[in-house]
Amino acid sequence: MRVSPISFSKPGAVAKGSFSDLAGQDAGLASSMILTIVVSPRPDALPFLEPLVRQAMPSESFASAADAGEALNYFEQARYLGRTSAVFLMDFRGSNVDDLTACVLDLRQAHREAELIILVEATDSPALAACLKVAGSSSHMTFLTAPFDPLLVVRTLRTVAERQRTGAFSKRVLRDSTQMIQGLELQIQELRTRLDIAKHAARHDHLTGSLNRTGFVEELTARLARNRQMQNVIMVDLDRFKAVNDTLGHAAGDELVRKICTGMIAVLPKGAILARLGGDEFGIVVEALSDIGLTQLCTDILRVANQCRIIAGHEVQVSASIGVARQGSVHSEVELLRQSDLALYAAKREGRNRFRVFDRDLDRVTRYRLTIETGLERALHSGQFKMAYQPIVKADTCAILGYEALVRWDSPDFGAISPDVFIPIAEETGLILDIGDWIAREALRDCRKFNLPYVSINLSSRQFLRHNVGERILRYAADANVAPDRIQIELTETAIIDDVERASYNLGILRDAGVRVALDDFGTGYSSLVYLKQFAIDCIKIDKSFVDNVTRERQSAVIVASVAKLAESLGMSVIAEGVETEDQRTILMASGCGMLQGYHFGRPSFAADIGASLAG
Repeated sequence: MRVSPISFSKPGAVAKGSFSDLAGQDAGLASSMILTIVVSPRPDALPFLEPLVRQAMPSESFASAADAGEALNYFEQARYLGRTSAVFLMDFRGSNVDDLTACVLDLRQAHREAELIILVEATDSPALAACLKVAGSSSHMTFLTAPFDPLLVVRTLRTVAERQRTGAFSKRVLRDSTQMIQGLELQIQELRTRLDIAKHAARHDHLTGSLNRTGFVEELTARLARNRQMQNVIMVDLDRFKAVNDTLGHAAGDELVRKICTGMIAVLPKGAILARLGGDEFGIVVEALSDIGLTQLCTDILRVANQCRIIAGHEVQVSASIGVARQGSVHSEVELLRQSDLALYAAKREGRNRFRVFDRDLDRVTRYRLTIETGLERALHSGQFKMAYQPIVKADTCAILGYEALVRWDSPDFGAISPDVFIPIAEETGLILDIGDWIAREALRDCRKFNLPYVSINLSSRQFLRHNVGERILRYAADANVAPDRIQIELTETAIIDDVERASYNLGILRDAGVRVALDDFGTGYSSLVYLKQFAIDCIKIDKSFVDNVTRERQSAVIVASVAKLAESLGMSVIAEGVETEDQRTILMASGCGMLQGYHFGRPSFAADIGASLAG
């Protein structure tokens, strides 16, 4: 930069110091930003330049040095104390050009961002050229040529200092921004990791590590969208799993689920997926299976579920019911899941421990069941149910001892519907509670109205395990003015073993009041003898399946005789159901059955007909 010529100060002693007593001013230095260092071998440079520097930058740090080495030493001390910016004011007029260029080179190599202000004579163009050559660039380099205007020197110092400040600030902002960006990138990475974990958790079961229902449906939907091969959807539900949880605890149930899940994975073909959809329910999707392959896979799954396992120190064995839906022309995951669910429920109804493949017949049956289900409540409130009564007779004289109450439904849409059809549906929907109450009230009113010797009322498992069923029956009896000893309750083994504690309570209420209790369908369960002893049943009803064969199979006759002998030893009576011929009556009577029931003695009749018969 060229300025107007001015007179320069006379040479004097070179002032040396540690940048204006820098060592003793750490606090002030820490608050400043720029260190200005006068670099000159001239004795007269410092007296002239120091006032100008202090005028230009009164709050900044200052030092003087005779050469580059000394200047860099001051700068390193300043940098140690936190100052990273510097302005080097160089006065090498009258010195060897090589000394100037060596100083410029040393400073530039040590600190490329430092500002260099070089004082030169107006006629000293070789010095300028040499400086530019060694520096390699005029960036951060300012030339002032003599003679010097003090005001312009001050302005130049301020301009250079401001440029240094701006550069330092920009660097700091850039550094901070870079650190902030790096921090944000790290946070983004952490968020992505957490999101991946959350996505995995949202699609997977925490207990088994397999897919959950959400992941299962998503995978099935994706496979159907690709439409490359036929998909088979398999639903698996464990049978009697609730008993494991209730008996051994949920931790044992969880262990059983994990082991069965591991076993199923081992038998699945390559490419199949397994999901745990709920407590003891699993879903499987497998591509392109033949009929034989599907049968083999379902058989393997049943075998895995049936294995006896040691759980919590106990031998545990369950089974499984399986429903299968095959894609065919169906391309909706909703429809395939519906079909596999329907097939699963059909497998359970058909006896469990088996698999069922969805077909159109099953769909028709299901739609019919749905129609029945929606019509049940309407039937209850519109008088479509009627009560019929079948006599129970003395085996030797055929004298009527009492009547079993049987409900009948004459639907305006479907005609007469068998209880074997609508009672299980009522059980599933919970309507059996209201229907059971209606049956009990009607039967007891008819018992009083037509003076029946006694009435035998069937209680379903769900109805019997109601917490107040004993009190309800006794209240209905009191309303109808029927003595409890004219009431017999018929239960199946299932009604007792599903909740032994509640069953014991309800039986106690009824038996203490004088109500008799009969165990229906004896021999078709698996724990009869245990509960006969525990609950002191009054009467055993031998199932029709044994009675049907007493004239044809010796084994059935032996079983009937054994049951009758057992009942006699326990002080119980026996009723044989389903008697249709005189030959059956003769054998049953000889086997020790004191009471009989069946078409041979009378079909179920409506109460009015029975009343007329009794009156005649």
